[in-house]
Amino acid sequence: MSNSLLLNETCRFKLKPTWEQKRMLEELFSTYRSIVGECLKSAMSMSITSRRRLHESIYRGLRVKYKDYPSHYIHTAITMALGIYKSYRRLSRKRNHIKPPSIEELETILLDDTHLFWFGWGGLKLTTRRGHILLPFEVHEHSRKFMGWSIKGSSF
Repeated sequence: MSNSLLLNETCRFKLKPTWEQKRMLEELFSTYRSIVGECLKSAMSMSITSRRRLHESIYRGLRVKYKDYPSHYIHTAITMALGIYKSYRRLSRKRNHIKPPSIEELETILLDDTHLFWFGWGGLKLTTRRGHILLPFEVHEHSRKFMGWSIKGSSF
């Protein structure tokens, strides 16, 4: 295999958090959903599709409101909200009666680089408002072939 060939693979793991870690994760997902919702509402009300413009408009206010959370959650929430808004705009131009986007059932946190997570075989270290938590998981036989590969991103 040549060095110019880049391979992208997806490997899924089932996390095995403790009861306390589950509580912390539920809080994190709820807060992240709120941040994405605020970003989406701002993007829609101001008709902003530029990441830079949306960031300049709302980042400081969100940073004050969510001061206990790492700032990178706000950065990724802005990215996620813009993706949702741009998708809605494209669909609404093609079809009539498209419902406005909603994030009530959003169950994903965008982890686009290693500012918020660190992956190791056997555990995922995640940054929360209370510091880092190590979420254990079981490595299945199929996943062992990925050992030694570098991790570029994750969704959680």
